[in-house]
Amino acid sequence: MIESIKPYLILFISRYQHDISVYDDTFLKNTITDRQAELGLYTDREYLNYLENNIEEAAIFKGRLSNSYSEFFRNPLTFAYLAQVVLPELIKKKKNRKEKEIRIWSAACAAGQEAYSLAILCDELIDRFSPDIHCRIFGTDISTDALDQARKGVFQSPTLGKVSLKRIQSYFTRDDEVYTIVPSFRECIDFSVFDLLSENGSCPPASIYGNFDLVFCSNLLFYYKTEIRNRVLEKIGNSLARGGFLVTSETEREIVTGNYYREVFDNSAIFQKR
Repeated sequence: MIESIKPYLILFISRYQHDISVYDDTFLKNTITDRQAELGLYTDREYLNYLENNIEEAAIFKGRLSNSYSEFFRNPLTFAYLAQVVLPELIKKKKNRKEKEIRIWSAACAAGQEAYSLAILCDELIDRFSPDIHCRIFGTDISTDALDQARKGVFQSPTLGKVSLKRIQSYFTRDDEVYTIVPSFRECIDFSVFDLLSENGSCPPASIYGNFDLVFCSNLLFYYKTEIRNRVLEKIGNSLARGGFLVTSETEREIVTGNYYREVFDNSAIFQKR
């Protein structure tokens, strides 16, 4: 452990009852350094004193530890693999088995951009390959504010930079630079609070039994310590159906490799449960 972060761990658990020891040491140190520079408090003593006596700053710091940024179709290569190979094959298997539902979990879904991207993709592919199959998507996050925004389905134009004009016309209504998911399309997604780090349950309670065909958990794992990463990966593995898929980010490929999954395509960040 990096010695200089220990007082911060103690402060947050004793003063604010918040355990930040789950985060990767280097990530914590960098977050502290960045915040000190922004405030002009360049010693740990100064910043620790400021944190201890300023609940607003503690909230800001905790917010910096949570990655809430997202956008539609964030990784084009990943979505290309899904659109051209993974989802068409999955739909065909469902059709052959006479199964009617594809189950997807968007873990740490932020304001829902990822979940809606998956819903758009599934809608297009199901309409093409097997219209009698439907898709159920469960989006979860620990932020109630983010989930409220996700349920509203209202987004600013910068997050839609990778959405084609055809998709915008099909799945959104526009008011100047504000885009809203059409109401009927929001019904296939269930947004709820779920803490991936909790030891209670391996899947969102709203899903009842998990058994997901696909789980998205992207840009989350590298913020945490190894033991926490492994716990999350095990939890996701327990929630996946046999042969189900896990999608992460390209920077998290090495974290996932060898844990319960095999990489489906080289450098794809798409894994299949062993």
